[in-house]
Amino acid sequence: MSIGERYYEAGEGEYSLLNALVKERFSFLANTKIKILMDRKPKVDKLKGVMVFAMIKLANEVEKFLSRDGQNVDGIDYIIFINDFAWEMANAKDKKRIISHELRHAFIDEEGNYKLIRHDIEDFYAEIKLNEDDPMWGQSLSVVAMAKLDQIKAEEKAAKAKKKG
Repeated sequence: MSIGERYYEAGEGEYSLLNALVKERFSFLANTKIKILMDRKPKVDKLKGVMVFAMIKLANEVEKFLSRDGQNVDGIDYIIFINDFAWEMANAKDKKRIISHELRHAFIDEEGNYKLIRHDIEDFYAEIKLNEDDPMWGQSLSVVAMAKLDQIKAEEKAAKAKKKG
């Protein structure tokens, strides 16, 4: 899989969800430029045995430079990578949870510098409170996504074996 096949720009739905969450929960990010890239390569945290749904990173100087355009004169500030395999399996509420979690990592210091912060625990206290109605949503989605990924791998392996004869 080449890099051009692995990543693609998120669609209107993902950006609408991002913008709604910024307005609802993260008003301090209102002027922040965030790019969402979908990642076709499923990521698994082998140590924890769970699927990684998404990650956020600070845009480096090269990414800022390459993303400059008429709307983003200074380029983007953050990039959110979403595992499209898990995203397709997630319901609307889980999708909101995934993006909300990633936005919790974003921080702007007193001087206006963009930063990333770590979890205060395994997740964020604020996210745990917001997800009291379904505290195991992440584990549930991960189990289903991992099972589906294992099934796909087994089918691909069987197809290769059959092709060999």
